Amino acid sequence: MLEPILAEDSTYTKLVPSLEGILKDLDEKATHHDYLVALVIVFLAEAGFYLSPPDSDRSKRPKLRSLHIPKDWKSQETGIYQLYFQLQNVPDIICKLVAIPLGDTLILNFFPLIEGKTTYTMCVQTLKHVNPFSSDLSGRYINLKVISHRFKDTLSTPVRTDVLIKTKVMGPSLQTIPTELKLRILKLLDTQSLIKMARSCLQFYQLCSQNQLRKIRC
Repeated sequence: MLEPILAEDSTYTKLVPSLEGILKDLDEKATHHDYLVALVIVFLAEAGFYLSPPDSDRSKRPKLRSLHIPKDWKSQETGIYQLYFQLQNVPDIICKLVAIPLGDTLILNFFPLIEGKTTYTMCVQTLKHVNPFSSDLSGRYINLKVISHRFKDTLSTPVRTDVLIKTKVMGPSLQTIPTELKLRILKLLDTQSLIKMARSCLQFYQLCSQNQLRKIRC
């Protein structure tokens, strides 16, 4: 049987190595929210975000199997989690995760530390994905595919796009390809398609409104 690669591929009998490894940092007093934030660290690593290391360690290439829970990741007074990440190959921009427990709900906020930043938020009912009564680690998580897809669609993918756009680094999304290619693609679209693209986000609204593109359409 093949070993699972992504956290969402974990089963009741086998955890993905990255998730199994990071759980070793938790002790017997760990709460269900602790287990969920540990899972979020793995999700972010799968999306290319790694815990921001000290300046002296930035040359080291991060690995999924060597994930860890940083010291002072949670306030003892408020129970709020604060962690810092950087996108692999884009070390100049730091991103911040703030997780706020509210009863059995965990409010996740993720954003890059840049001017004009957008904060992306997601509320999770922790007990829908963490079973604190399981006697073994592999049975501690449930419904991982659901939360994995939702987390990446809601938090990690939008933040990654914002970081790549800010640093003008080409990425896997349409928004992060060079402007010249975007304009070339837009010139191939009919009027109705252009209107839809202009409504998709501010970046494409501005591109679709450029005088050169409007003249071609006219």
